[in-house]
Amino acid sequence: CGTVRTVAVFTMVQWKGGVGKSTLAVHLAAALDAVLVDLEPWGGATTWWAGPHAASVWQARGPAPVLQALRTGRTPRPRSGGAGRPPLVPSHEQLLTIFDGAPTEAAAWAWTPEGQPALMVPTPAGPRRLSDAIRDGLRQWAAAWDCHVVVDTPGGHGPLADGAAAAADVVILPITLDQWSVPALWKFMATYAARVRCGLVVPNRVRDRVSDGQWAELLTSEGVIRPPFRLGPAVQEGELLHSASRPLTSGGTPGASRAAVLDQIAAVAAAAAAAAAS
Repeated sequence: CGTVRTVAVFTMVQWKGGVGKSTLAVHLAAALDAVLVDLEPWGGATTWWAGPHAASVWQARGPAPVLQALRTGRTPRPRSGGAGRPPLVPSHEQLLTIFDGAPTEAAAWAWTPEGQPALMVPTPAGPRRLSDAIRDGLRQWAAAWDCHVVVDTPGGHGPLADGAAAAADVVILPITLDQWSVPALWKFMATYAARVRCGLVVPNRVRDRVSDGQWAELLTSEGVIRPPFRLGPAVQEGELLHSASRPLTSGGTPGASRAAVLDQIAAVAAAAAAAAAS
């Protein structure tokens, strides 16, 4: 997948909801000792991270931390983690407003010289495409923090996800093993093969049933997943992840059930790090 920098950017990408992307992002950031950047406007990862305090984080006074950093050129200061949580640059409700078409101080749509509409944001160098500003910003912030970065993105395609994917050393694609996710995966890989350095496909929320096994067998068939993408370890479906009110990395010494889930996440983290370094 190419030579990685001292620190790496890992971007979570998905084209549909319900695959556990944000949950996996929080736990991978903890496993990788990374800063978690939540670009999902609804703040799925922020909610996981903050628990009952999520609303006060997502609705904090002032601009969205990411947009403020792009505007000023200053590296955002992550909220400290602790208790098993990674440091976080949270999502913010302002991220919802920049896509509604009305120009604001934070962003506005404009026509590019190529005749294409693009969402532009203010930066110290003048207005720039949001996707380009996100791409360059994430790389600069990772270097400034001197640690890995895990980025959670909104489902589908758009300037936030596209910019984060362009910044990534490894794009991580969690998928469920079903007739909706797997065919869409092939379309994504065909579209983005030339845009990403390296991609890691992670079967997530895998259940012990015949259909999941059939789709898993298909994914391992020769030629189905091609470079720059590779197949990573699977994470099993479990009630523990759904019922937990905080990341499983928080708290004391884990019991057997929690340890088993954390071992699976650690395997994905190790595969992502290996992909970045290969």
